[in-house]
Amino acid sequence: MWKHIFSHGLKYNQPNASSKNLILSVLNSTATKREAKDYLSKHTNRDGQRNHCLFFIRDLHEIAPAILSQLSSVIKRLGMLGLRPMFVIPPSPSHVNKQAELLDRIVTGADLRPLHLKEGLTKSFTGLYHSVFSQQGQFPDIANSNVIPIVKPFVYNEETASEFMTKDVVKFMNCLCQGDIPHIDKFFILNSTGGIPSGERNDNAHVFINLSQEFKHLSSLLSRDISTLEKREPRSQNLLHRMELHVKKDEISSLESECHDHLEDLLLMNTVLSNLAPTATGLITTTKNAALSSDRKNPLVYNLLTDRSLISSSLPRFKKNSNETSSSTNLSDEHEWYELPSEPVNATPPNADAVLVTTVFKKGVHIKTYDYETLTQFNSIGLPEEFYIPETGGEPTTNIPKLDINKFKTIIDQSFARSLDVRDYLNRINGRIATVIVIGDYEGIAILTYEGSEENRFVYLDKFAVLPHLKGSLGISDIIFNLMFKKFPNEVLWRSRKDNVVNKWYFQRSVAVLDLSVDLDPEHNDKQQSQFKLFYYGNPQYADKALHDKARLREFMKSVRDIKPSWHK
Repeated sequence: MWKHIFSHGLKYNQPNASSKNLILSVLNSTATKREAKDYLSKHTNRDGQRNHCLFFIRDLHEIAPAILSQLSSVIKRLGMLGLRPMFVIPPSPSHVNKQAELLDRIVTGADLRPLHLKEGLTKSFTGLYHSVFSQQGQFPDIANSNVIPIVKPFVYNEETASEFMTKDVVKFMNCLCQGDIPHIDKFFILNSTGGIPSGERNDNAHVFINLSQEFKHLSSLLSRDISTLEKREPRSQNLLHRMELHVKKDEISSLESECHDHLEDLLLMNTVLSNLAPTATGLITTTKNAALSSDRKNPLVYNLLTDRSLISSSLPRFKKNSNETSSSTNLSDEHEWYELPSEPVNATPPNADAVLVTTVFKKGVHIKTYDYETLTQFNSIGLPEEFYIPETGGEPTTNIPKLDINKFKTIIDQSFARSLDVRDYLNRINGRIATVIVIGDYEGIAILTYEGSEENRFVYLDKFAVLPHLKGSLGISDIIFNLMFKKFPNEVLWRSRKDNVVNKWYFQRSVAVLDLSVDLDPEHNDKQQSQFKLFYYGNPQYADKALHDKARLREFMKSVRDIKPSWHK
């Protein structure tokens, strides 16, 4: 292992034992063999390409010296792990020079050489902007040296031979990341409040944001909050409510400023990642948590090693810790769940766990949902003719999304390494499809159906597939499960073979697991051998009722157990 790693570009100016300890840290911090393999293939510098990380650190002058020293150690560790930093200073008339001085100390403390670049952009006579990163003659080749650029937020205007500080940092960063620039694999924003707040997580940070899907909605929510705060309107004309507005004016002003920063951070993420490769990752966290020394707790180092967040975004938010009682069936006492505090959190404490204040971003993938209970020639492409329905003249034939049955089959075949019998499969599900979720150009898919009796039907995840080369990347599995849980928040069931290596992942997203070989109805001798386990997800209200209702459980288990696979022999 050491020979493979050191022969492909990870080189250190330190004793061999220390180098081995670093590599052991890499392997211990990656959760799966795929993550370790992906990290090694990306960061061992086989083709001479250096991976860079763009840092944007807010209010660095307010950070304690001890934290800055720890951050310097983290920067050094990122460099040792194959990620070269580049810094951009946020525009601020009063603090740019101070921040440049502090970044100089951080870079020097990481045994790297700071290079101060006063103008990040040049505005040419033609009005076009040129990034300093694309002007290779301006500074040494940062891809092959220890030189770390520290870019000030100034623009040089060739026409007037003058410079000015940018007033539009989003536009500045957009232009800075265009052209023939070094390969940027990560964009990290550090601040005092952390990632984008989520109402579903008690205003703690979103775990993961798929920008292609969520940017418009989240930016709209933040803009609405800012507008509400700017109006300074009392909850009512009651005297106490009007006095409350006056007493809390400083708190409201602080919250308004915080919302502005969150919105700007979101816009920066969307803009920068739009200019980078689809595999690039963004991350927002607090400067304090970015300085943590533990590779498994530090969100920057952990994301470098695994390309994901500290926890999965699709874990149910109401899971209980292992030391609390649970009504769930067959839960392991040794498994620890991440959950939010049981009491509402109005403000993130300064020592908040990194899990609660870190958001990971991908430019992401587009998502389509097809909510057709019955597939016909009018809402799908490539449907076998026996499933056509008679034309009545009223069916729409254009301007509606159509499910591509051929691509539908291809992704399932490739994911399961078996050939789906489309006719047999459609005979089973057509007429009771709950929804079909498609990620990108059929890179991921989930088919959910309605099962059980008509008066007591439930939602069942019948097929879940991701193209083999994308498993573990782009967060496709998390995106699908998140959307599935939002679309059907009460309960969803699925089954998996007992020896499936994905069962641990499924277990973490369920609240109950049942062996389908158990005796469902002793009175009628209904016991049968089954190679499947049943996984149950439900919100606490539904789960508590369903898991204590033996008749309901029997209906779940019998319906799911008796589903026949639709594979070609």
